[in-house]
This record gives sequence, C-alpha cells and structure tokens, in this order.
Amino acid sequence: MSESAFGDIIFFQMVLQTIAHYYDSRLSKELARIALKEIPVVVGYYTNKRNTSSVVHSHSYHEFVYNVSGSDVLYSVDDSQYVLRKGELMFFPAEHFHSGKFNLTDDHSVRLVAQIDSDLWNSAKKESEIQWDDKPLLVESGTVAKWDLRGLFERMAQTAFADKDFRKPIFAGQVLELQLLIHQFIKEHKVSAFKAKNDTITRAIKYLQQNYTNPGLTAEALADYACVSRAHLSRLFKAYTMESIHEYLTNLRMQMCRQLIADGQSVLDSSIESGFSNYSSFVKSFKKLYGMTPLDFRKKLLEEIKKTGAKGAAS
Repeated sequence: MSESAFGDIIFFQMVLQTIAHYYDSRLSKELARIALKEIPVVVGYYTNKRNTSSVVHSHSYHEFVYNVSGSDVLYSVDDSQYVLRKGELMFFPAEHFHSGKFNLTDDHSVRLVAQIDSDLWNSAKKESEIQWDDKPLLVESGTVAKWDLRGLFERMAQTAFADKDFRKPIFAGQVLELQLLIHQFIKEHKVSAFKAKNDTITRAIKYLQQNYTNPGLTAEALADYACVSRAHLSRLFKAYTMESIHEYLTNLRMQMCRQLIADGQSVLDSSIESGFSNYSSFVKSFKKLYGMTPLDFRKKLLEEIKKTGAKGAAS
C-alpha cells in the first residue's frame, strides 16, 4: 500500500470518528430542527437494514443525500420518482414531500445525509445572486466524484467543531460553494430528471396536501375528485408514492400533528387540528408508526430542547 493511500485511509477513519452514524434510525425532522438551531449544518451517516423505508414527510430545512454503499434507493418526491444509485447525490429542497425505499438491490443501505438550515441556505443564495428555483435534483456519480462533493459534506461535519467565532462564516462559504456547483451542474445538464410521473397522481397528491386536515377526506372522496375508480387510483397511487392512499393521508396528518406538539400544543388539540377524528385510533396509529405514544414523543422533545439549551449555555 502506498504512503498516500494509507494516509487517505487514516483521514477517512478520523472523519468517521467525528460524524455521527445512525443505524436503522428513523429521521425525526423535529429533532433535526432542534439540532439546526445550534449548528446550521448537520451531517450524519445513516445505515438502514431492518427499517427498509421512510414514510412521506417534508421539512423546513434543505437536505442532501449521498448514496455511499449498499442498495439503490427509490425516492418518491411530490409526484415523481428517482432512483439514487451508489455514488449519486440527491437534493431535497425544503417543504417538498418525499419518502424512500432502501432495499431495492441489497439488504442494506448506507447514506451520507446533510441537513442545511433554510436561513443559511437563503442567505447564500442572496450572496451568489443565483437565479434558479429550488427543486429536487439528482446529480450523477461522475460529477459528484469529480468535484468531491462527499468531501465537501465531510468538511461541513468538521466545521461543527470549529471555534464558535469562525464556525458561521466557514459554513456560509461551504454552502455558497455547494450552491454554485449545483448551479453549474444544472447548466451543464449533469443532473437527472424524474423516473416516472402521472397527471392523475399529480392532481391527487396536490389535493391531498391541500386538504388533509379535513377529517372527511377519504380514499373514496379522493377518487371522486380525480374522476377515476377507487381501485384504479389505489393501484396508481401505490406505484408512484410507495404508500397506500390511507397511509399517505395518515402520514401527512401525523407530520402536522408532531409539529403542533413540538410547538407546545396539547396532544388532543394537535390530533384534532391535523384531521384525526378518533383519538384512540390516532394514539394507536402514532405508537405503531413511531414506537412511542404521543405523550412520550413530547417528553423526548422536551428533553432534547433542555439538552440543547444546556449545550448552548456551555459553548
């Protein structure tokens, strides 16, 4: 082994020691949002084996996912689908609904995930004067490797340990670099388009996202709106979103409910405002999805907020 190759291995091991690695962990946007209040860019490795998919969700921060190894990942984003292969990079802009399936071609998936605070992202865009809309993008592996985007994200992880006085301008420079590179990739047509799209599903998803808090919204009502049979819509919906209509609707409501709980609202009021009409059924569904009751979830969030506050006071 050459001296330079040995040095690369040692550096990579050091990087791994400073980047959190989560195994079969379901990303929690509430906990991520708490973390981003302290550090505007959070980077971590995620390995999925038992948890083979994520439910539909969106978040207020921007997210990049780099496929390190293992399975290809199928992402459903709004009304489109993308397959993320090894070495490729996926960009999820804030507030775009998406879900993932992690066991397409292997029994496990390893991904490097970077979450970027929206204020920092928008500040960098203003600085660069880039004229392009934030939309889901998939960057091909050759381009990712050529510009060492994985290395950029790993350096972002290192920046979290920089002196507090230098941390913010370093992050700002790194995010600006990332945006300029993505802008260049778009101009050079180095980004991939969606795999599949359907006009009926586009209309159905848009209607669901606009009306999910209505407790009377059902699969039958959605089929009537889309002017197709329930059976036909159900087959199409599952194919394009990887979830049933009921699962998708439940997850939209759960997302809003969790956010309301995180904002301090009572569990009961949060469930009603999110479109759940039966409280006991809601609690059962919540526990099945997240492995804890809504009250346990609120307790966990409060503990994280206290922990983050203590870190902030110590820094």
